[in-house]
Amino acid sequence: MIRRWFGAISPLGLVLGCRLCQQLLGPALGVWSWVATILIFWAAIAGLVWLVCGGESFGRWWRRPRGGLLWCALGLFGSLLLLPGFIGHWRVLLQPNVLVPWLLFSLINPFFEEAYWRGLLLDATRDWPGTLSVGYSATWFAVSHPMIWGVHSVALREWAVVPVLVGVGVVWGMAYRRSGSLWCSVGGHVCTNLLGLTVPVLLNLYSPLSR
Repeated sequence: MIRRWFGAISPLGLVLGCRLCQQLLGPALGVWSWVATILIFWAAIAGLVWLVCGGESFGRWWRRPRGGLLWCALGLFGSLLLLPGFIGHWRVLLQPNVLVPWLLFSLINPFFEEAYWRGLLLDATRDWPGTLSVGYSATWFAVSHPMIWGVHSVALREWAVVPVLVGVGVVWGMAYRRSGSLWCSVGGHVCTNLLGLTVPVLLNLYSPLSR
């Protein structure tokens, strides 16, 4: 019980800690400080998942989805809404120092984030009412973007992105709850990072809010 409550309140420390990293690293690294911060972010998530959930969670999280096909489909195909922006701005990826981080980030980050925002948080709050548990996870997921990455990313510091990210977090959270697997949310997260040009957004080379 204590571990679960610690897991439930852990977003506060994770978000504030990573924000501090962004602020401290900013003078030396500028917009590229996200690279060092994301490594700290991933390491913190790995430690929290192991401490709160233990190794037994991995087999359960990564099993084949069992049901929840509608939420899984919404999680995957919702990312297609980002396709027009990708088509209009994909040329920002022609720079090798952008293309490689974009691919690596898009393929690696979803496993860490989904293990934390969906796996750990939803498991830690599984005794809460379902709506409250999913909403809590989705809200922290959404707020983490302007709080951490918005320190240097102009687009992500806009709080207008929060309601959209809350909606995305709810869909991915429901996909996990209904399917019992993180694969659906990971798949949607990968597609969102790729089509949303996440690394160019972090580097202020592209903003989905611009016309």
